[in-house]
This record gives sequence, structure tokens and C-alpha cells, in this order.
Amino acid sequence: MSIQRRIGLAYLSGALPCFEDFGNLPTDLVPEKGLINGKPASEVLDMLILPSGSLLESQSVSPAVSGEILKMSAAGKFVLGIGSGLQVLAKQTIRDSSTDSIMRKGLGLINATIQPLICTDQVKAHIIDKSFLGNDVDVELSGFHCHTYGKTILHSDSKPVLVSHIEHANYRKAPQNLVSGIANKEGNIVGLLVHALLDQNPAIIAGITKSLDIDPLELQEIRKANAKLTLEIKNEIGINTSIQPAKLAVKKAPVMVLITALGSGSGKTFLVTGMAGALRKRGYNVGLIKVGGDVRDSVPALYLVKAPMKRYCSIKISESGWTPVHESIKQACVEHDFLFVEGAMSAFTGLLNSKISRPASTLEVAASLGAPVIVVVTCDKEGVEGGLVNVLNYINVLKLLGVNPVGVILNKMSTSYLTEEDKLTIQQAFKNVDVKVIGVVPSLKFERREMMIPEVEICYTTFCSQAVDVVERYINLDQLVELAKTPKQVNVDYTVFVEKFKKLLTNYSYNFS
Repeated sequence: MSIQRRIGLAYLSGALPCFEDFGNLPTDLVPEKGLINGKPASEVLDMLILPSGSLLESQSVSPAVSGEILKMSAAGKFVLGIGSGLQVLAKQTIRDSSTDSIMRKGLGLINATIQPLICTDQVKAHIIDKSFLGNDVDVELSGFHCHTYGKTILHSDSKPVLVSHIEHANYRKAPQNLVSGIANKEGNIVGLLVHALLDQNPAIIAGITKSLDIDPLELQEIRKANAKLTLEIKNEIGINTSIQPAKLAVKKAPVMVLITALGSGSGKTFLVTGMAGALRKRGYNVGLIKVGGDVRDSVPALYLVKAPMKRYCSIKISESGWTPVHESIKQACVEHDFLFVEGAMSAFTGLLNSKISRPASTLEVAASLGAPVIVVVTCDKEGVEGGLVNVLNYINVLKLLGVNPVGVILNKMSTSYLTEEDKLTIQQAFKNVDVKVIGVVPSLKFERREMMIPEVEICYTTFCSQAVDVVERYINLDQLVELAKTPKQVNVDYTVFVEKFKKLLTNYSYNFS
């Protein structure tokens, strides 16, 4: 049976074609020329999906693709934009509503303005109006949010079609009903803030297949075509790079490292992104997990390794995050053979907060996994000397609490005035505490600094290519792989652990001998 209804997926720099599975519906890729086997996408397709990513920041929706979207709209065909795809379809995205400064203009097919509102919740949602997604208002839907720009201002001829029931906004507890789906007046153009809506909800698939007049037999053929398409997508690292992952000679048991730092702004996300991409190039099936709920940190790495955002990608600490720590790692190990767990803020942040549930810190997560810990320390603000003192003290405290620091990355480090004797002194200092220096990354200048800011204006193409380049030049990847270990399930008495930390603070002594 041949496929009658064809569904396209935009495959453009800055797009996230594997961030979700889109109901396993896409049958064709739409590249920047807007052509499918030499024919205009608008003539071939019945529906087009614009995935999330950094499409506006990357400015990767070419005039050709924009033209095909406009033609599909005019012909009454279906276009679905998710996350950044919604921004493309909307009138405009405004970064700062107080000054009304326009960050980027969209196509205006949905007459709405998008403004900042951070949300990374798993959510329940309901349809509230008709579109090609369906109109069954009684069905409870599920999905997740992962956005910085989530406030929608509707103008004339646009209508809300979906509402999410969120618990957090802008890092605060803020329960509310958030408009998370908008359509044009006709209902054939829809933009969503909710991810995995097509994956987790049969009712949405039923609505789309009914709108497209797809019967069950054709749906089976569509999903066969989608399986081939997915393999094609995952056989490239990033987008439009032509870089294919190597094949590992031997399939290895899952291993992990936990990356933490002395605080925010250390470059954890940049380095994790680069390490994930570099190991994917070597053939590892890399998984990304974030401690806490701000899963936006994992997105650049997912752009490179072409892995989806799953519920296990966020470890729950206190009221932030999605999945208990041991369950998260167990699920991730089924699908991946190398796991990066990226900590939140400092490893110690949250440890003294007695008003929240445990675990409440990256440190407790590390302890409960028996995880090998790599510490990132920035040496730009306090100099090499201050950074060394801070990280050596940090390592000492980790060891006293029974956590396993195995490596350190000295980041943003000025080495111009260091003598060979100084460098040997640094190596000896870490050798004395049985920690490997797996990388010394100098202070770097990037041509497009404005595109290198995670969660604000990040351009994934620029950010990720720079990250992989830096890691491959300055990080010892062989040593990183050697330091990774099989995850454990350690039963930690968090009350005792916190008391041990308090006791350490009050009895901490410095040996100056």
C-alpha cells in the first residue's frame, strides 16, 4: 500500500527533529531549499511540522521554506509549530516587554505575540477549541514544557485551542492555566508550547488522522516510513554537518559521570554539550540527565546527539524535577551506554534547606548514585590561584562527605604567565588528592558571543559546534571515558548526610603544616 498522506518535518539548522517523536508521523524531511525530491514541499505534503529549537535565533527558516509554509497555509493544508516552531508561525517574539523591543519577527500566520515566561513542568492539558488536532474537550492530555518564551498575547483572528495546567513559572511556584496552543481562525495552522503531545496522547493522533482522512492501514505505512526517516536523522550529528557517528567495536555496559561546579556560570552546559557531541562522534549512545527541573540546560547536547527529551532526563530534587534519582538512571541505562548527569548550581546548593524534601542538592544525588564526579572550576574572576584554592577545598569537602570526585576541568584559565614549574605544581596538587586534571580550557573569545548564551538567545548551531571544537582540543576524552563508572544504587539516609555536613562545617580544620 502506498502512502497517500505525507507529513513533513522541517530539518533545518537550529531545529530539534528528535526532541520528541511527533507521534511517529513524519514521512519526509524538508531542508532549507524547501524541496522534497526536487518538488516544492507545499505540493507534496498534506501537513508540515516545525519542531522546537532555536529557529528564530539561528535565522534558519530560509525564504524558500517560509514560502512553502505560506503556500500550505493558503491552500488550507495543516502546519504545526512546536516551541520555536510556534514562534516562527506567530507575529513576533518580544524579548523585553517593558521596552517592547522585538527580538524576532515570525510569519504572522498566527496573530499572536510571544513573550518571556519560563516553564519546564510536566503538565496536564485540555483542548478548549477546534483545530485539526481535534476538539474533544473532555479528554485530559499530558506532555511537558521546556521554554523560555511561553507567554502568548493573542490578537484578532487567533484563538486559544489548548490550555496547560502548570505549577511553576519563572522558577517560582505559580499554579495557573496557561494558554499553550493557538490556532488561526480556520484552525489549519496551530502552534504549541507543549512537547510530546503527539507521543503521549492517542486522542491527538486520532484527531490528526481524522482531519487528514488517514485510515489504520495507511497509518501503519506512515509509521514504517517514519522508522526509516528516524534512522536517517540519527545518522548525523547535529544538522547539516555531514558528520556521522563512528561504530563502537564492542557494545559496552552503561557508565556515567556527574558534572558539577563551584557555582552557576562555570560553563558546565557548554562543556557537557561538547563532551556529549565528541563522544557521540566516537560512537557512544549518549544520554543527558539534568539534576532538577531546568531541563533547558540539556537541550544543546540533545541537538547534537539526536536524543529525545524523556521523563527520566530530569532528576527530581525537592519540588523541582520529574523523576526520582534511581528510577531516572535505571530508565536511562536501557537506552544509552554513556550518561552525563549535569548538576544544578553548586553541588552543595540546597543542602541546608530543612523546609524542602530530600534529596535537595546535586551532592545528595551524587552520593545516592556512588557517582564519579567531575568538578568544573572557572579561573577567570579569581585567577588561576584563587580557582585552584577553591576547587582543592571543594574536593576535600566532597571526599569528607563520602562523595567520589575523580576529575577536574580548569575552565576559562589564563596560562600565559605560568612556568613549567607552576604547571607541575598544579598537577602535583591534584595528584595529592587523587583527582585527574582532564582538561585545561583557556579563556576564549567567540565571534558571535550573543548567540552563546544558554536559555536566552542561544543559537544551537553556533553554540554546539564551538563546544565540540573546544572539548576536542582541550579535554582528554580517553581519560573521561576511563573515569566513568557503572551507576550504583546507594541508599542514603539524607538526614544523617545533612547532619554530617553541618558537623563538618562547625568542626572544619585547616592543616597548614
